[in-house]
Amino acid sequence: MTFVNCDLFNAYACRSADKCFYEISPFSNPSFLWAMAFSVVGQFAVIYLPPLQSVFQTEALSGGDLFLIVCLSSTVLILDTIRKKFFQQYCSDNSRRGSIFGGRRRMRKKKTGISDRGSAAANKGRRAGKVKKRMKSDGLGVPLSGNGSNIRARNVTTL
Repeated sequence: MTFVNCDLFNAYACRSADKCFYEISPFSNPSFLWAMAFSVVGQFAVIYLPPLQSVFQTEALSGGDLFLIVCLSSTVLILDTIRKKFFQQYCSDNSRRGSIFGGRRRMRKKKTGISDRGSAAANKGRRAGKVKKRMKSDGLGVPLSGNGSNIRARNVTTL
């Protein structure tokens, strides 16, 4: 139950990449609230309903146990708040600085459509030629890519 609650608190904290959980209205996403409610109801059902207790081999927890579980699993909220408040520059998707875990991020160049080697139309023709060379056929005239990502279903009936 502690691990599931850690996941629930983490999902609640991750609703925004840069705002802390208390800076966002808890009612801003009703679908998320319904999912959280069903998760909590499911947890209590597995723990407290005798038929589900026998299937999942669980025991009823006391109020003190539940309090301890909520206290332990809610530390995810505190850790996420510390990360967003004090380590935003290192642990953010929008960060321009290097990460403390992996150095600098590689920045991709924007494609402009203008090539160094001739016109865009000539490059398009070259790319099309390369694609045609890599294409394979499945025997039915349908081209397949080299990695087998295109799958054609055959209609096979047996009598």
